[in-house]
Amino acid sequence: MYQNCPIYVPILLALAVFGCIYNRWVESLERQGHDRGYMSLIVSLGCAVTLAGAGLIVGLKPVLWALACFVASGVPMIIGSISRYCRARTQQRQECLDHDDNLIRR
Repeated sequence: MYQNCPIYVPILLALAVFGCIYNRWVESLERQGHDRGYMSLIVSLGCAVTLAGAGLIVGLKPVLWALACFVASGVPMIIGSISRYCRARTQQRQECLDHDDNLIRR
């Protein structure tokens, strides 16, 4: 284990740098409202990068198992998140149309 320690350091540092840059990007998306409905995908991308880093340290097979676990537990959440966002957008659109109809009728 300690023989491979030198490779851990640059990988962990690269992941930390990625985390800082990714955080700034996500913050800019949030400020502009572009994250709405996509946060589950944003989180999934961050997890994928982390798994890629882990793959460089522990090897492909354990990371593929971890990926399979993330997919099994994460895909329903991603689908649910996008579905909830679409329903909310549809409801907002309908409320705007109803409001416009009420203004026209006056």
